[in-house]
Amino acid sequence: MNDIFKKTGAGLLVLGFAFYFMTQTITALIPGFLGGIILILTLLSDRFPNQNRHFAHLILLVLLAGAGATYKSVIAIFGYLVSGDALLRPLATIEQFTAFIICLSAIIMGIQSFIDARKK
Repeated sequence: MNDIFKKTGAGLLVLGFAFYFMTQTITALIPGFLGGIILILTLLSDRFPNQNRHFAHLILLVLLAGAGATYKSVIAIFGYLVSGDALLRPLATIEQFTAFIICLSAIIMGIQSFIDARKK
């Protein structure tokens, strides 16, 4: 499961830096900070393997906060697709939507991993 979290953290880090270089705004780095926190927690989980379960729960909490902070972009994207409403900040909305999808997919895979571990 740490491999999933490492890839998620790296993906969010790359997303944040890519949009920072495109927009030159500090707020574009927010997914990068989220990814950095996830990577640090994953590295700590590798260092302390007997606490792996606790770090996994903490990482899922961080991912849930990230998904909760970016869910409004889903509404904006669907509003744009369905009714053609203009996006106020198109690049920011796309970055938030991408971060939401990354966080949500990691949450789903993490929960699935927890379910599989309980069955064993």
